[in-house]
Amino acid sequence: MVSIDGRVPISLACVILDSGDLLIPAGTDRALVRSAVGRPVTVEFAQRDRHGNLSWIVNGVGLARPMRHHDPPIPLPRTTVTATMTAPFENGIRVNIARFSGDWQDRG
Repeated sequence: MVSIDGRVPISLACVILDSGDLLIPAGTDRALVRSAVGRPVTVEFAQRDRHGNLSWIVNGVGLARPMRHHDPPIPLPRTTVTATMTAPFENGIRVNIARFSGDWQDRG
């Protein structure tokens, strides 16, 4: 889930780089870039068990900037979301993560 500048969180595909920063591809649509650049971004990654109970959650906060041509990793990742996009890494944002925090829910 990604929230830009405090807006309602939405589900977006992203790639976590070794540095901890995120790439969020937008394909040929520049709307995400226009709405996010220079704004604070919060992200949430969560894992639920088969019963829907929360197992763990990681939250991050950072600042968005336009994705540059050298940002995408090589080879490019292929996901079910990016596979449906035309040139998924043509546009998008890079979120320079300031910090991550997490929590583990022990269900044992």
